[in-house]
Amino acid sequence: MIKKRISLIMTIVMMTALLVPSVAFGTEKDYSGHWAEDTIQDWFDLGLIKGYEDGSFKPENSISRAEFMTMINNSFEFEEKAEINFNDVDAEEWYYAEVQKAVQAGYIVGNGDETIRPTDDISREEVAVIITRLTELDENSGNLGIFVDADEISDWAEGFVGAVVKAEYMIGNDEGKFCPTNNITRAESLVTLDRAILDLIDDDISENYAILNDLLIEGATLEQAFNAEATTYSAISTSEEKVTITAITTTSSAITVTSNVSDSEITVTASSDIDGNVTNVADVPLSSTKDTIVTIKVSAPGLEDMIYTITISKQN
Repeated sequence: MIKKRISLIMTIVMMTALLVPSVAFGTEKDYSGHWAEDTIQDWFDLGLIKGYEDGSFKPENSISRAEFMTMINNSFEFEEKAEINFNDVDAEEWYYAEVQKAVQAGYIVGNGDETIRPTDDISREEVAVIITRLTELDENSGNLGIFVDADEISDWAEGFVGAVVKAEYMIGNDEGKFCPTNNITRAESLVTLDRAILDLIDDDISENYAILNDLLIEGATLEQAFNAEATTYSAISTSEEKVTITAITTTSSAITVTSNVSDSEITVTASSDIDGNVTNVADVPLSSTKDTIVTIKVSAPGLEDMIYTITISKQN
């Protein structure tokens, strides 16, 4: 059930990447140079997290169980709520609805004493349990011997820790320790969740979306390497009048190409090879007064469309 949310997540991320500006900070961010800097900034840019009032993130601070639930609920857009009756969750508290969502989603079940400890800091092994449930991994305790502190992992957490370690969502430190009972930091929790989401998106795209296998542009240079899972690109044109776009798909796929310069679809010439690939070639006129925005839609029977956007700027 949870994995079915990924199609929605991917759509949200695609849209948000285009519409939400980066959070404004001073000249120095408190996570500049931190090992998780890139991931933290990505989540800020996507509007999935908020910093403190002073613009800081405090990456080495611990995070409460309720805060971690909120992070998951926001990133997965969980909205359905379950009826709950935990002794330590007051209906007047800010996290009441977040706990309801977590229980409904199935990644939180509570303790045997009818508590859920929402304000307690969450440990690394507790995060392992939640991530395993969230991503529907199989429990696996066969690889815990790689950690010198494996005997410190709680019996109830062993299969869950082994599962996230095998999936490479969580790793040990430079001393070969997993530190299972340590409180997880804000940076560690964010990176763990980011790895899990990206892995689920990878699986979802390959199974459910029509994608490009490759993208080449003659007359312009892409500012980043092509990745079929990325949907927005920019390029610098070295040509004055047009570029030639080559998009490679499978034989079951079809593409359409449009731009903000042309009044209609741009002609695409397709040719197949013996390996089952189709080379789609389109000459795209460039605007003389503004950036040219090219949209490529990829379709295939039984799959959801994928839309790629390339903004082509003239070379200064």
